[in-house]
Amino acid sequence: MLTKGRPGRSSTAGPGAPGSLGQRIRLARQELGLSLTAVAGKDFSRAFLNQVELGRSQPSTQTLRIIAQRLQRPIDYFLEEPGDSIAALELALAEAEMSLLHGDAARAEALMTRVLARTIPLELRTRAQLALGTMGSVHYLLRRAHSAGRWFEQAFERYESAGLNDPVLKARILGHRANLHYVAGQPVEAIAAYESAIAAAEQVLDMPALAWIYEGLALSFQQTGQYTRALSYAQKGLRIFETLRDVRMAGELRLNMGEMLLQQGRVAEAERLFTEGAERLRRIDDRELLPLLVVGMAESALEHDDADRASDLIEQALDLTTRSSDPIASVAVHRVAGRVAHARGRRETAHRHFERALEVALTVDSPDLRARVTYDYARALEAEGDAAQAAVRFRQAYEAGRAPRPAASALSESEG
Repeated sequence: MLTKGRPGRSSTAGPGAPGSLGQRIRLARQELGLSLTAVAGKDFSRAFLNQVELGRSQPSTQTLRIIAQRLQRPIDYFLEEPGDSIAALELALAEAEMSLLHGDAARAEALMTRVLARTIPLELRTRAQLALGTMGSVHYLLRRAHSAGRWFEQAFERYESAGLNDPVLKARILGHRANLHYVAGQPVEAIAAYESAIAAAEQVLDMPALAWIYEGLALSFQQTGQYTRALSYAQKGLRIFETLRDVRMAGELRLNMGEMLLQQGRVAEAERLFTEGAERLRRIDDRELLPLLVVGMAESALEHDDADRASDLIEQALDLTTRSSDPIASVAVHRVAGRVAHARGRRETAHRHFERALEVALTVDSPDLRARVTYDYARALEAEGDAAQAAVRFRQAYEAGRAPRPAASALSESEG
C-alpha cells in the first residue's frame, strides 16, 4: 500500500486505484488549476501523465523533476511516505544519488535515511547505505571518514550476507573499502583494494566507479611517493570525468595532479592544471573546490618567484574562502597566504595566516595536513632567523607526520 487507510474506506486498493505519488501529483495540479496538457507540455503526453496520476505508470526521475518544477513543488513532496512501492523507492534513491553528485550532501542524506527507514528489498537497502558511505569515505569531499566507515560496513555486511552477485555493486563496495584504507593512512592496503575494485568494475565497464577508483589509486600512490604511477591513474580518472562531464570531479583531479606536479618541481604544468580547473569551476559557480584551485595558482606563482601575482591570487582565494564551508580550503588558503606574506617581508601577517591555518587544521582529522602547515611555518621562522621557534615547529611537523592513523575497521565505530 502507498497510503494509509481512511475511516469508512477499504485499506486495500485495486489495480486502478491511484498510488500516493499519483495522488500527490493530481492534488498539486488541481490546486494550481492546471490541466494535464499544461503540465505535460512537450516533454511527455497528457495520456501518460493521466496514467501516472492513476497509479498505472511511473515517471522516470527526470520526468518527475519536470512535473515537480511545473507544479512548483520540491521533488521531496512527491516522494514522501513511499511505503512498499519499489518504483517510488527507486525514484527517491535516484534523486538522493543525484543530489550527492551535485554536492548537496544534506539533502542526499535526508532522502536516503528516509528510504532506509522503510521496509525495502535488500539490494535497495545496500545501495542506499553504500551511497551514504560514499558521502563520508571520499574524505576530501565531505570530511566524514568515521561516518563513512559506519555506513560502508553496514552496506558490505548486507552485500555479503545476502550473497548478491552484482558486479557493479561489488566494484563500488570494494572501492569504498579501499577509500577507508586510504583515509586511515594505509596507502599500501588501499592500493591492493583499489586494484581488486578495478578488476570488478572493468567486467561491466562501470565508468563512474572506475573514475573514483583511479582517483583513489592516484592518491594512494602519491602517499607512497610513486608519483609517476599516481599521475598516470589521475590522468585516466580525469579522462573519464571529462567524458562524463562531471566538472567538479574533473576539477578535483586537476587539483590533485597539480599538487603532485608542484611537489616534483613541475611548476608550469601544475599551474596549467590549476588554471584550467578554476576556469571550468567558475562556469558552474562552484564555491567549495574553487578556492583550492586558485590557491594552487598562487602557490605556483610563488614558486616562479612572482610574488606580486601570487599576492593578487591569494587575495582572490581569501575572498572565495569566505563563501566556502570546506575547512580544507581554509587551511590551504591561509597556509599559502602565510608563504606569500613571508615572501613579501610581512612577518606579522605571515604569522597570523600560519596560526589561522593551524587553528583550522586542528578541526580536521588529517595529521598530514597539520604537518604540512607546521613545516611551512617552520621554514618561514628559520628564514627570519628565529632558530628556536623554527626548531619547535619542525619538531611539531615531524610528530604530526608520524601520528598514528586509526585502523580502517575502527572508522566504523564512531561518528565523524
